[in-house]
Amino acid sequence: MSDIAPAPAGPRLVADERRRRIEELVRRQAVASLNEVLEVTGASEATVRRDLALLERLGLLARTRGGARAVQRHSTLEEEFEIRRSRDRREKRLIAQRAAELIDDGMTLFLTDGTTAFALAQCLVHRHLTVITGALNIAQLLAGSAGIEVIVVGGQLRATSFGTTGPLSVDTIRALHADVAFIGADGVTVEGGVRDFSLDDAAAARAMSESSSRTVVLASPAKIGFAARVRVVDWPSVETLVAATLPPEFAEGIGRRGVAVAYAT
Repeated sequence: MSDIAPAPAGPRLVADERRRRIEELVRRQAVASLNEVLEVTGASEATVRRDLALLERLGLLARTRGGARAVQRHSTLEEEFEIRRSRDRREKRLIAQRAAELIDDGMTLFLTDGTTAFALAQCLVHRHLTVITGALNIAQLLAGSAGIEVIVVGGQLRATSFGTTGPLSVDTIRALHADVAFIGADGVTVEGGVRDFSLDDAAAARAMSESSSRTVVLASPAKIGFAARVRVVDWPSVETLVAATLPPEFAEGIGRRGVAVAYAT
């Protein structure tokens, strides 16, 4: 049985957002059942089947008897990363700038892999910090900064990102300590907390949170209200959510759970 929560109640998702969610689900899981696709979109079976047919024609997935599977991409990892960066690019930049305001020189930080975390790293190149990350592109970006000590977490390199994961990564993270863990997310919901598609990525992010004095979550607009399949941390473990905008009921819900919101404007 899938542990993906249903799409949030409210207005139906527009077609582009619905298809983006399907593509992301299949890309991250490799295989997704029809029921899982129905859950993350909240659409009817007929609508989902039309979406799957269109995405297959575009070469973004392959339909199977029970759902869909990922297809082999011919673009480079850098091209894939740039495609992800282009989604909510302005909002990610504003979120990164706001998150950077929460950092004092001399701090030690954990940074997860991901496009919003990379945007934050871009804001830190002239700071005096220690940055611990499994994201090789973030490590490379910061390696030339005179004021930044970079510690790279080892592990298995994911085929679909620049990040390292796996037991070695988690063990290394647990042996360290940071003042703040900045965690990206594949989805955040009021009831489900901070979520990810990957079990390994979730384990690494959870270890960062547990090995830090504070946890700050970075969430671009597409991630708000989206219940990815794996729990990373629950809200009581999070000090601050940095977001461009939030539905009032979402902000109220996490506020009741003790989470401060830092709005990126």
